[in-house]
Amino acid sequence: MLLTKSLKKRLSRKEAEELQQKHNSFLMFQNILKWVDVFVYPFLVLFLPHTAQSQTSDFDAIYKTTLDLDFKKSSSLLKQFPEVEIPFGHLYIANLNDVLELIFSENEDRYNQLKQNEDTRLDLISDSEDDSPYKDFVKGEIKLQWAFVKLKFGHTLSGVWSLRNAYKTVQDNIEKNPDFKLHYKTMGLLQVIFGAVPDNQQWILNVLGLEGDVQNGLAHLKSLSKESTPFSVEARLISSMIESYLLEEHDRALEGLNSNTSNHISMAEVYITSLILMKSHNAQAASQMLKEAIERPEPSPLLFEYLLAEALFQGGNYNEAKTHYLVYINRFEGRNQLKDSRMKVAMCEYFLGKNISFKNYWEEAKQTKGATSEADKNADAILEAKSFPNFRLLQIRYAIDGGYYKLASRTINKIDTGKLKFDEVHELTYRKARLSHLTNSYDQALMLYNEVISNTEALSDSYFAPNSYLQMGYIKMEENDNEQAKIYFNKVLEFRKHPYKNSLDSKAKIALAAIDALND
Repeated sequence: MLLTKSLKKRLSRKEAEELQQKHNSFLMFQNILKWVDVFVYPFLVLFLPHTAQSQTSDFDAIYKTTLDLDFKKSSSLLKQFPEVEIPFGHLYIANLNDVLELIFSENEDRYNQLKQNEDTRLDLISDSEDDSPYKDFVKGEIKLQWAFVKLKFGHTLSGVWSLRNAYKTVQDNIEKNPDFKLHYKTMGLLQVIFGAVPDNQQWILNVLGLEGDVQNGLAHLKSLSKESTPFSVEARLISSMIESYLLEEHDRALEGLNSNTSNHISMAEVYITSLILMKSHNAQAASQMLKEAIERPEPSPLLFEYLLAEALFQGGNYNEAKTHYLVYINRFEGRNQLKDSRMKVAMCEYFLGKNISFKNYWEEAKQTKGATSEADKNADAILEAKSFPNFRLLQIRYAIDGGYYKLASRTINKIDTGKLKFDEVHELTYRKARLSHLTNSYDQALMLYNEVISNTEALSDSYFAPNSYLQMGYIKMEENDNEQAKIYFNKVLEFRKHPYKNSLDSKAKIALAAIDALND
């Protein structure tokens, strides 16, 4: 977009240049936006102040209700106690309250009501005569939080610009206050996000003046998590998410979550822990935690219903899973996961032998407009295929994802391989490889992964071959054969196109960087 002459006349030169720069940034960032949106989603609720050292009883009360996602009560307490001892802490919590409400509700009307609060709070901070390092720290956090919210609601241009502004604000604060440690929480997360962007898209970040490094970002967060600051637990939670979602180090991630000695686990901690448990193939533990949270007297986010349904579905508890999917479908005001939920309800009916209702729900799922979540995109690919999928293979896939390995093994044994199509034979081999890998049968896993990659040309439209290389690399790292691991990780990067290219390329890139760091 080139600015028109009439528009230029209405704008100052500085305003016109900034608008043009925003648009150019938007065009360049579109190439990586899809990846960024998928990656940051689990991190959206991690901006949680934690009183490792209690500030005031007022702050503690507001903090507790915010952490329990009780937005109305938290807002009420903020009106009663508008000041807390942390500089600009009241604005931070007020902003956090808005952001968490919007992330969990996805309510467009509520977004339109609350979005002006960002500029209002930033103006209040800018107008303050307080010159403490907290000034730019809180400004950077507010910009970062709203960047994620804007991206989630589809406001791409303003979201990208807020992300860039957050980075620049924190960067300036580091230069002015190098001994102030809290800014490494914001910068640490930004470094991880930008550092995980695939190499062929890093030039876009360079044009925008953004830099990333996963290992440095994680090191900053881990260092901060050991400090006695109000944000140490938050840094530890973010570190755990990075270890699980990017580094595939699930055990280490869960270790970082076991430091809460309180009898009360907040709703936010339930959310984060359940995500990591499910990512680490332990849906059974996640389902127990989510059930207990939903049964509490205080309200829980509707997203918990969806996550619980997912955990139950993976374990073959189809009647119970269907109940929770339907609660989510009937009450959720946003768009994400609705297509996937309706498809999973249809699959529950299929596995329960209810053919008529299966077909009705399947058609309803097809008619549901998909959203930006990875679950909806995956559901869309399954629903738009020319024929029904092989539901037994899907059952194996979901059982393995949830850590229900006995269910997966039993289902594998029931399959008549003579009736499988060509591509289904290779998918079954891939699923067997994943099952062997996750049950620590590494030799068997390597043999099966090799069988998958020997048919790479026949699997050109799937992620089975590149992910097989990735998993073989992880096995070799586990066996301390880093040279062979590097060969496998580099093979991942050679694939030009597949459904999870950005995600798998990022993981391979991070693993290669970790190996290089060991050799330095």
